[in-house]
Amino acid sequence: MASLLRQEKWYYTQFYSSKRNPKRKRIALKTKTLKTAEKLHRELEDKYASGVFDPWSGFDASIQSECITKESTLREALEFYIHKKSREDWRKETAKNTSYLLWDFARFTGVDLPVSVVTPGAINDFLNRKKYAYETKKTHKTKVVPFANWLRKRGLVNYDYSQVKIYNNDHEQDETISYLSLEEIEILKEGIQRRVQQDIERGYQKEDRNALWLIDFIDWQRYSGMRISETLSLTPRSINTATWEVTIGSDSFSTKVKSKQVLPIGDVEILKRIATKLLAICSDPSERLFQHRDRRRTSRTFKKYLRLSLPHREDINVHSLRHTCCIELLRREVPIYTVQRWMRHSSIRTTQKYADLLATDISKAVGEAFNSI
Repeated sequence: MASLLRQEKWYYTQFYSSKRNPKRKRIALKTKTLKTAEKLHRELEDKYASGVFDPWSGFDASIQSECITKESTLREALEFYIHKKSREDWRKETAKNTSYLLWDFARFTGVDLPVSVVTPGAINDFLNRKKYAYETKKTHKTKVVPFANWLRKRGLVNYDYSQVKIYNNDHEQDETISYLSLEEIEILKEGIQRRVQQDIERGYQKEDRNALWLIDFIDWQRYSGMRISETLSLTPRSINTATWEVTIGSDSFSTKVKSKQVLPIGDVEILKRIATKLLAICSDPSERLFQHRDRRRTSRTFKKYLRLSLPHREDINVHSLRHTCCIELLRREVPIYTVQRWMRHSSIRTTQKYADLLATDISKAVGEAFNSI
């Protein structure tokens, strides 16, 4: 992990990681005394092992946590926030995506300015840039506003972040839950089948390697209600064919709640059929069930065929299939607490949002029917 070096009578601690650039990073201990150097070397090793010190960036959380004040720069506050959340809360992929966006916000706002620049107005300006679609803006909001509220709770700023709004054509746009109707899903699947077959005939895709896997993926998402990262992490080890229980989470993948969860699919025939089909294809127990692991690439492929089959549904993404699952269960009068357990919502209030939306949906449909008479 680290070695103690001596050069021209001065001592250094040298860290090594094959995944960092450069692979070796040397930290000056600023002493010529071996005993002192050994003590400082052990302290640095312990801090690095516990994750509070990064020799490549020079970030030291044990010092930084006491130094974040109202005069601190946005860079300093952001470094500490990302480090803290990565250790205590975020999954690896969440840390990567959120860090990328927060640094983009910092550069947009002024990375070396005091934290007081994190105003509702600054966040609104960042979120409502015209180059982003509404759904993207909504995702960005879920990453920036928690950081702003963290600053407020620590007494570093004193703003009301409920003023942060997402706008569309200069008008505030309500947050919506996008989902597909059963008819739209069938149109989408038929569109994928038809276009992939055309590509195979033209030589653009291969018989044994093409996008038809997306049809099983869509059905799995709409019936299981799983998140895309959860589905793409599944391996043959995740499915117990004796009990037909799907274990979500593994040593290499952490769920949103940081613990393994179980989805019982014994009475859901379509999920069993898809699982049986995919298990027969897998040759290695550690192989990905859907043969894909790249979430962004999967999302792009889904959006490609969605635009070709349902060009008017630009609001839909892969996560909308999870919404679709919840909506359809409630539509079929499955008790709301059962739906909560199937969807693995941490709070019944989350499931209630879908029930409220369904009430509006029913009212709209009935209204249109009677108004046409």
